[in-house]
Parts: sequence; structure tokens; C-alpha cells
Amino acid sequence: MNKLMAFKLYLKKFPLPLNIHEFQAFRYGPKVIANSMPKGGTHLLTRILSLLPLLIPRWHYHIVSANLKLPEELPNIRKGQYISTHLYWSQELINALNTTEIRTLFIIRDLRDVVVSRAYYLTHMLRGHPLDSYLNSLSDSEQLMAAIVGVEGYGIMQSIGNWARGYMPWLDEQTCLTIRFEDLIGSSGGGSDEKQIETVRAILFHLNIQLSENQIQEIANKAFFNKVNTFRKGQIGDWENHFTEEHKQTFKEIAGEALIKLGYTNGYEW
Repeated sequence: MNKLMAFKLYLKKFPLPLNIHEFQAFRYGPKVIANSMPKGGTHLLTRILSLLPLLIPRWHYHIVSANLKLPEELPNIRKGQYISTHLYWSQELINALNTTEIRTLFIIRDLRDVVVSRAYYLTHMLRGHPLDSYLNSLSDSEQLMAAIVGVEGYGIMQSIGNWARGYMPWLDEQTCLTIRFEDLIGSSGGGSDEKQIETVRAILFHLNIQLSENQIQEIANKAFFNKVNTFRKGQIGDWENHFTEEHKQTFKEIAGEALIKLGYTNGYEW
């Protein structure tokens, strides 16, 4: 990271209000952690947060989990600020969060769609990572299989089952609001506008922000923003266009239980 980038990050970590709107957020806004598995809906959730009146988009920053020093960094989150990250659950983290005013949101997504997005991201959008050459030497089908089973020897490519297990305990945290990507995406992404409105309301309630029905509808209308670089398609059930029977069987063995716990299927017959 060069000095300019480091300075910009510093300004985001220690924000100062520049107008009345930002001053109100700085005094009265919530402190928010937007958590997810990678490729699990981070951009959709932060898009919604960016539209809320007591949160300031220019104060938002993303923390790579491995670089987050907890609990030391938690007090640095200011009112009116939201950070996005990919944090595994841990009791140490929960203990730290329970001593703060931070509101936690956890967005989940069908793990089958996650691996499709993961394979595409690592082979088409993220360049220069340790697996770049290897993954791009594989066929599309092999790339998807690698996203399911992982690649031995590289922490960046755990199996989807191992990856998901680190996040599962968030589902049982009473102080954390769990959101489904499929409920938040709305009809533009193959979901339901009614579910989207309902989910936006739940987020507002969790963050203690009160808005009119017209304001809620306006936020929902602006939620699907497909120009974001990593927001490739955002379509529900896209995995069906990519999974072969071999992919299905392997996925069931590795992450079938996790998929059931997340509530995306009742069993292994899919």
C-alpha cells in the first residue's frame, strides 16, 4: 500500500463530518459491521447501507479478515460508519462486540451460487493471486470443481464446506441480523420485491433507523446496482446453469449439510 492509499484509509478509519448531514450521522448514526462469506452478497448489502440517511458512504471501508486485529480495531468504528468484512465467528469476537454499540449484519447466499461466483472471480477478475496461472489452465468445469473442493496447499482455496463452517455460528447469534441475499436482491435479480421491502425494513429496525414507506421503497428501487465490478450477475439459482451431476454429487458430500443448515434445501435430493 502506497502512502496516498494509506492516508485515504486513515481518513476513512477516523472520519470527520464536513456538512450538517454528516454531522448528524456522526452524532446519531449506528456503527455497523456488514459481514459475509466472500462472494456471499457483500456488495448488495453495502449498497443498501450506502443509501441509508445516517450512514456515510465515503466513510465505508473494507477490511480483509486476515488483517483485522480484534478486538483492538473495533472501537475505531465511528457512528455513521459501516465496514464490510468476511469474519469467521469466534467467541473472542462476540465478547468484543458485546462491549460496543456496533450492530452486526450477516448476509448469506446459496452456497452453490457462491462457488460459481467464486470460480468466475478468481479466473476473470482477480489477477496475480497465487492460483491465477493454475486455475486459468483448467476448463470451466474444472475451475468450478476447484471452487467446490478447494486446492490443497493454498489457504485462499479451502473447500466450500470448510469455508462455510467458519461462518455458521453467526446464524445463532441473537445480536446479529442474518439476511438472505435472495431476499434482498428483489425482482431485478430474480427475487421478490415484497421480500426485498421486508428485508430492508428488518435492516432499518436492527439499526434503529426510522424511515417512511416511500423512503423504504426508494431504497429498494436503488438496491440492484449491476455496474459494480464484482457484482457480476447477482441472479438467484445461476448455479443450475453450471453444475453437472458430478458437481452436484461432490458438493453434496462436501457442503450438503451446510446448505441444509442455511435453509436452502431440506435434504440431498436436488
